[in-house]
Amino acid sequence: MTYRLHELLLPLDYKEEHVIKAAAIKIGCHSNDIKNFTIVRRSIDARKKPVFTFTVEFSLDKTVEVKNPEFLKEKKVEKVKKEVFVSGKKGNSDFHPVVIGAGPAGLMAALMLAKSGLSPVLLERGGDVNSRSQVVKNFWQNGILDKNNNVLYGEGGAGLYSDGKLTSRSKDRPAVRFFMETLVACGAPQSIMYDAEPHLGSDLLKEIVPKLRKMIIDNGGEVQFNAVVENIIVEKGKVTGVMVNGNIIKTDTCILATGHSARDVFRFLAKSGVSLETKSF
Repeated sequence: MTYRLHELLLPLDYKEEHVIKAAAIKIGCHSNDIKNFTIVRRSIDARKKPVFTFTVEFSLDKTVEVKNPEFLKEKKVEKVKKEVFVSGKKGNSDFHPVVIGAGPAGLMAALMLAKSGLSPVLLERGGDVNSRSQVVKNFWQNGILDKNNNVLYGEGGAGLYSDGKLTSRSKDRPAVRFFMETLVACGAPQSIMYDAEPHLGSDLLKEIVPKLRKMIIDNGGEVQFNAVVENIIVEKGKVTGVMVNGNIIKTDTCILATGHSARDVFRFLAKSGVSLETKSF
């Protein structure tokens, strides 16, 4: 059976093997009795002497006797319902779906569409990580601004030049976990899977994002850089195409992941009759 144990306290200088030992001591069994051990969450409790507090997940055979079964009764150790992330299903469209914007949302949308066999086209008005880094460096050193390839626009989105805090308002825990697993598969540290406030430095992000792009391409997707979307073609209330650099890509599905800085997108959406409202504060 699988269980989850909360409020497991360890000092800041703990070692990895100390976590499973602490769990075994708390429930009263031997470390070897604990199987499939996983750290689910780690945060710092600084109310008194700073310590790490863990939530861990593990399984025990029915034959294992624990010395402190009261934790089971009090539900400090609880059964865990496994959740499975389910990707999208193939549709009947003759066109490739288009995703606009290669920030975190656009990259993940394109990846899921690609994994579903839909061969998406990901459009990004800025450059890839390497070319973008050179342009941004030129701006910081010489004040020369490229209006489509800069700190705000380009592969990785505006967050590429932040400290990479990983936050989400989503309550879809399987989807958030899938996102974290994807980052780990692209080179992020395993600790982002359980840290309460995970973050990635900008240097590491520049290595992770191109690997995520490669994952999209390897699954049948297409990524276009320096692709400025000038309009979304809407006929009879339905999307029929996207105008990019003066050319039209025919599509019946368009995902906007443009962030808050692409104000020209808001303008042509309004002209196309799309309902818009200001963000609440």
